[in-house]
Amino acid sequence: MYDTDLPVVGLTFARQINARELLERMGVDQNTVAVREPNDFHYELGSHLYTSDGYVVSAGHYRSWAWAWEHGSWKSIYDRGLVLRASIGTAALELHATMKPGAVFRYAENGRLITGLDTTDSSLARTGSDPRRFDTEIQALGARPEEYEYGPWGSLGMFYRLAENLGVGIPEDDLTNRPVLSGRLLPGPLMPQAI
Repeated sequence: MYDTDLPVVGLTFARQINARELLERMGVDQNTVAVREPNDFHYELGSHLYTSDGYVVSAGHYRSWAWAWEHGSWKSIYDRGLVLRASIGTAALELHATMKPGAVFRYAENGRLITGLDTTDSSLARTGSDPRRFDTEIQALGARPEEYEYGPWGSLGMFYRLAENLGVGIPEDDLTNRPVLSGRLLPGPLMPQAI
């Protein structure tokens, strides 16, 4: 993921479940789910892409992880329970970044947040039952987040590398060339309304 230009991301991963189950756990509108070729994806969902109330999501697999990409909407940011639901019976991970500096990394297992790391307010905020679980890996990447040092890749790159070390990723062809599962998420009760 690090070598790909992904400046704005809303990614959710879950280990050892399929992409459709991940979308179901995220609250997908079942009537919109289909495997779409890239042209069909843009034809059928293009008017909703990158809009705050579009909730367009695509999904697939990479190794033992299912992935889901939110195209513009940020349901997983506003729905704090999403990563917990995605992790029931397994592990799940969320990565978020916008054009602003900083990023969010949340790792959960079996319905519990284990580690939450957030650098969107310039300093590192930690949450979860084991907020320092990945400290050894972070230090191995040359980062010292408490000292505002994120290593040679910055905070987003540090989170990408940390996630890749867990085995997650997205095949580049799935983003542009191959048919993938896609649909629209249902808005959650805590979602802000479109402006």
